[in-house]
Amino acid sequence: MLDRRDALSLGRECATQTNAHSCITVGRIDLADFHESFDNGVGKLNHAWGNIDTSVDGQVTLRGYTGIMERPYGAAAGHGYGTYEITAALKGNEAGSAALLWPGNDQWPGQELDFVEIRNGKPYGAAHHEKSNGGDGYRIVNYNIDESDVHTYKIEWEPGKITYSVDGRKYAEFNKNVTPDHANGGVDLVFGALNNNPDTSITVYDVKYTDDVWG
Repeated sequence: MLDRRDALSLGRECATQTNAHSCITVGRIDLADFHESFDNGVGKLNHAWGNIDTSVDGQVTLRGYTGIMERPYGAAAGHGYGTYEITAALKGNEAGSAALLWPGNDQWPGQELDFVEIRNGKPYGAAHHEKSNGGDGYRIVNYNIDESDVHTYKIEWEPGKITYSVDGRKYAEFNKNVTPDHANGGVDLVFGALNNNPDTSITVYDVKYTDDVWG
């Protein structure tokens, strides 16, 4: 696991531009409430530090001790229940880089949801929560992929359930220790990516949040 306190205290097809918009599909309304494609630097993930490479339009690469995220200004920062997606590639095949959702109030332990990071040379996701004693509890999902390739990681957060998928394949569903979003008395989540190792890097191509309304 990465040391969050040190590191962080310092696609749906209708989304084609960086501003919020909506599209309608059969039986479902997809509200693309947030989309960043990194055509103009770090864009909306502008709470940033370290060596950020924005030299290529449509991607950002983090090397060394680096991070980008939406600004975690309070419990309502970021987004609530819905579908979160991030398209990324991790290089180095060792612990150091991660794509994640961070508590909007910037308090940890809390509900931190990791799209992907590396442990013992293997990619995995994790769902963190604060235990009754104030410590960090978590559950892990292992992925059968090559994380150095470009993949789209998805987390679906709804009342009492968190689902993890990669490239449309479901890997895990968690039904315990799922905290509510801000609208229901809890804390919302912000997108983030970081690198915490000089021998690794992460390139992020796209992030998207959709507030799902079933019709």
